[in-house]
Amino acid sequence: MAAGITDSLRRATSGLLARRNAQGFWEGRVASSPLATAVAVCALADEAGANARLSQASAYLARTQNPDGGWGDTELSQSNLAATLLVLSADALRQGRSRHPADRVALTGEQHDKARAFTARLGGLEAGLRRAYGRDLTFQVPIRMTAAGAGLLPWSQVDALPFELALAPRRLMGALRLPVVSYALPALVCVGLSRHGKAPSWLLPVRWLRAAVADRALELILKMQPASGGYLEAVPITAFCLLGLKAADRGDHRIALNARKFLLNTQREDGSWPVEVHLSVWNTTRAVDALAAAGLLESALSLEERNKTRDWLLAQQTQGVSVYSDAKPGGWGWNHLSGSVPDADDTAGALIALRRLGVTEDHAACLAGKDWLLALQNRDGGWPTFCRGWNKLPFDKSAPDLTAHAIRALGRLRSLEPEPRVPPPLAGGGRGRAICDALNAGWNYLERVQRPDGSFTPLWFGCEAAPGHANGAYGTSKVLYACRSFRKAGGIQERALKWLLSVQNPDGGFGGCAGARSTAEETGLALRALVAGGVDPKEACCARAAQWLLERQRADGSWDPAPIGFYFAVLWYYEELYPLCYALGGLGAWARVEAGSEPQMNAGER
Repeated sequence: MAAGITDSLRRATSGLLARRNAQGFWEGRVASSPLATAVAVCALADEAGANARLSQASAYLARTQNPDGGWGDTELSQSNLAATLLVLSADALRQGRSRHPADRVALTGEQHDKARAFTARLGGLEAGLRRAYGRDLTFQVPIRMTAAGAGLLPWSQVDALPFELALAPRRLMGALRLPVVSYALPALVCVGLSRHGKAPSWLLPVRWLRAAVADRALELILKMQPASGGYLEAVPITAFCLLGLKAADRGDHRIALNARKFLLNTQREDGSWPVEVHLSVWNTTRAVDALAAAGLLESALSLEERNKTRDWLLAQQTQGVSVYSDAKPGGWGWNHLSGSVPDADDTAGALIALRRLGVTEDHAACLAGKDWLLALQNRDGGWPTFCRGWNKLPFDKSAPDLTAHAIRALGRLRSLEPEPRVPPPLAGGGRGRAICDALNAGWNYLERVQRPDGSFTPLWFGCEAAPGHANGAYGTSKVLYACRSFRKAGGIQERALKWLLSVQNPDGGFGGCAGARSTAEETGLALRALVAGGVDPKEACCARAAQWLLERQRADGSWDPAPIGFYFAVLWYYEELYPLCYALGGLGAWARVEAGSEPQMNAGER
């Protein structure tokens, strides 16, 4: 075993427990985002009394420009076209609308010139955005709307989104093949209204129809707006909605007033905004999973502490139909706030964590969660994020990481169905299916989508250095965890392990793909996956990965974060708890198997 592993695990566990709050959960901290800050500045640019806040935000943007002239989604991210265009829009709006001359200039002339040169190299507002987002209009049309509002683009070049389709029955949404993803209906309406107000359709019937249904569409998305005012508790989506309503001369609508309140309440002390307020449910299930993988859950947390976390997680299960997605009760969203929406990944994570925390298979919460996951499974056997059957755009399709996670969760409930069954044809729907049938369909899906090189591409995590941002280390590791859960040896596992071993860096760590910079997140995930996949822990590949983590651990037990997370529409973020959870899980799982025993920590040792 690598020298210092016991001390490293002790410090990592102490660091993780120090971040657990008095209510028994982990809130974490999502990275501040230049992109989210720029959109918020645009949305609030004409607000009376907001100049001090906007000046602080503008100063944040000015100091986070990258040397190449662009901005990234976080301070650690590579520059990208979307973030840079939005910062330029924010700067233009500040100069044009600020009520105080001293506040009008956010960027220096040199910064502005470098930013414009950067956007020109990438194709600008038209060709560049089309190249970046393809047919998915979820993010590119709001960006063009923002640029048009700032005077950088004529309104005629903003796509006329068919916001009237938001009024169609929800069961038909998948068949309508909307140009935006399922979670973006509020933006569809608000951004669509902005174009309708500024440059209405030349087809009179379409113009009349949109004018006639505008108020009804707003009533629909008002019902979706949570108490906080923030759609999905997300800054960019909420700010885009506020911008769209203002452009449509509806800035006094209740939706706009609520959105304004949300943005003002979520600005941070340094003037920035994150893409999302926090990920409390996801972080809590990651923490529980890491402690359990390391064999430290029961020794690190007392029974009383574990029960407090268990009760908090149980309380976050949805009890009614989601006003946002029409999802039935029984799922979990990513945080405990009113704007969170139940999804496959968080529901699977919650079920696994609850089982780790002693909740029995036949508990009402587990039964409801099982039914919720079964009902979400797509006809292809995989699991999507929010809505079954929306298969046009990437962020609505089945995904390997979600499917592997759902398989792990349902596998912990298999004794509810003691008799194995012959799997039905894959054409059968997911609703009401037995667990064994769903698991077989899920495995068939994974076999079909495994890449020729053996890797799996996840949906919600990426690698900036990889072609197509495909983070094979994350996706492949998640599938290998599921393989271990079912002793699923054979083709999937063998090919996945071979690929994972092939991308280990010379320094011993792992990035998202071959040659990508090693990170604590991906190294921890991969080390745990190697152990789960049956690699002898005494092999050099495991020891080298463990040593990489040991050498880069901070004094407080944590590790430096990296922007590997995707938010909506390929928006990068990082979270301070990810490297801590993934590294602890990897090191702990390796140490347990390598030593043949489980490291222990007394509950009082923090």
